[in-house]
Amino acid sequence: MRFLLPLLAAPTLALAADVFKPTPDHEPNPNVPHGTVTQMPPWESKIFPDTVRDWWVYVPAQYRPDGSAAVMVFQDGRGYQDVKGNWRVPIVFDNLIARGEMPPTVAIFINPGNNPKNVPAPGQRFRPSNRGYEYDS
Repeated sequence: MRFLLPLLAAPTLALAADVFKPTPDHEPNPNVPHGTVTQMPPWESKIFPDTVRDWWVYVPAQYRPDGSAAVMVFQDGRGYQDVKGNWRVPIVFDNLIARGEMPPTVAIFINPGNNPKNVPAPGQRFRPSNRGYEYDS
């Protein structure tokens, strides 16, 4: 039994080490150019019938329409585009692009589909999604 306890505790300790800690790049810097995040019209899927997706596009202030920008796509996009959430990708991109540590990069944030007829459960903010079916199968 005494050998089993360390094995059971190990996963808990590993998870504690993975707790997200914001860096200075997660804070808005008034001295750098700021890109824009635009929520796009709901995207209706032809592959997954009866589902729509919320999605957003971030365009850095340094964007030039000459084809030189990089593109990064984020699945589960709602959380990544939220400038008050954990990840704050638009703020991080603004800071890294301004310092020249990454090229001007357009970000596409897309959520898994949901059926617009479904309503959120009591206490839930969002509709049940098609995430498990779309991502895991």
